Amino acid sequence: MSENLKAKTAKGVGWGFAENILGSGILAVANIVLARILSPSDFGIIGMTAIFLTLSTSLVDSGFTGALTRKKEVSNADLNTVFYFNLLVSVLLYAVLYLCAPAISRFFSQDILIPVIRILSLSLVINALGIVQKVLFVRRLDFRTQAWISLSASVTSGVLSIVAAVAGYGVWSLVVLQLSRLAVNSLLLWTVSGWHPGLGFSMKSFREMFSFGGRLLITSIVSTLWSEMYSFIIGKLYAPSVLGQFSRAEKVKGMVTSNVSMVMQRVSYPVLASIQDERQRQCHVYRKILKTTVLISFTAVLGLWAVAGPFMITVFGDQWLPAVEYLRILCFSGLFLPLMICSANVINADGRSDITLLLEIIKTLMALIPVGFGIFFGIEALLWSMTGTYAVLYLIHAVYVSRIISYSVLSQLRDILPVFIVSALMAFCVNLLNMLELRPWILLIIQVVSGAGMIVFIYELIYKNEEYRDIRNELIKQFRRILCPGKSQ
Repeated sequence: MSENLKAKTAKGVGWGFAENILGSGILAVANIVLARILSPSDFGIIGMTAIFLTLSTSLVDSGFTGALTRKKEVSNADLNTVFYFNLLVSVLLYAVLYLCAPAISRFFSQDILIPVIRILSLSLVINALGIVQKVLFVRRLDFRTQAWISLSASVTSGVLSIVAAVAGYGVWSLVVLQLSRLAVNSLLLWTVSGWHPGLGFSMKSFREMFSFGGRLLITSIVSTLWSEMYSFIIGKLYAPSVLGQFSRAEKVKGMVTSNVSMVMQRVSYPVLASIQDERQRQCHVYRKILKTTVLISFTAVLGLWAVAGPFMITVFGDQWLPAVEYLRILCFSGLFLPLMICSANVINADGRSDITLLLEIIKTLMALIPVGFGIFFGIEALLWSMTGTYAVLYLIHAVYVSRIISYSVLSQLRDILPVFIVSALMAFCVNLLNMLELRPWILLIIQVVSGAGMIVFIYELIYKNEEYRDIRNELIKQFRRILCPGKSQ
């Protein structure tokens, strides 16, 4: 990897995590406060809308974000075409959801879903207004600006939603949280991006990007059906409170897996796309990305498994105790999600969106296996079968990666295994501390400090890991810049 590309990637990763830690961290704090004020049923109601809104968001994007990011040269006609197409589709989908709200309400037997869906669906139009501007920042690898935008949007929405919850608005405070965050985010993207749509729509640009983005659209739709299927089934079969407990566990796991995956995807995709014609270099870069992803995600996910009980009780309160067991099981399946997203990234960067689509279809078909377990044997059986399904799916992804960049499955597993062993050892030792009869918050602090200390000790003195050193050095560099902003590094 050239020094220039390595520097850009390192900065991208750093600011990408800064955006997620700042933005998602603020949202996490808001959700913690809301979880202590609202009931699990309120969160369950929002969970029932997830599949419809997420699916609609995929249709609004239509794969054009990936197409724009991958293009080496982007014209103003390309940007205008994507902007107006996204806006038109978002308005049409809002109308569809508005009209379908009563039917969705009857399906789940929840009357409150009618107004909730009709108001929450406005997020489609609001989000469409800022998609192109965000792509431009991604193309520049300017994650610093995105971090500040995300922070501003998260703070604003967090404050507004908490005020609404304290005032007794119940589930509507969660609606405020989502809508206000997207509104502020889109407004700031418009303000600072420097690009605004002009007149004109190019059919040539549309056809060119849709030839690639169209497959990504279908891929995204299939992926959404796969990821939201479990909430949909649980929402139909069980009470809103059960879905709320599951959603809480899923979101806590997602704080780790989704954030790591999102950062690595946003940073690695444009980097891999920029060297798509250099096979040996692309393999070297992907291997580095995979090992960095594994180091961060495995340490965090298995650490979360170990502290699940004290964490849920300390952070969210006793009313979320049933979610602890769900979370511990979900952590095992969460090991594989970042790996699959890494694999899909290198496949898409190579222009093989047809393979990505095939993989998503396989994932969705295999998702029916856990659904069957959930219907006949309960939620815990569903979650355990998800783990086995995810493991098989990752191996399938790894096979396709090996065919594209000559990085064999055995080599991939060999690169992953040492970090898994270190993370599993840390998690096992931290989990033993749960036998101590201490207040949950005291136990949580002891576990976190012990786990972090153990990881640092192993990687500093026993297993010299290059990715660990890169992350450590980048963190030290950023802290020095904060403490001594006048000194060049």
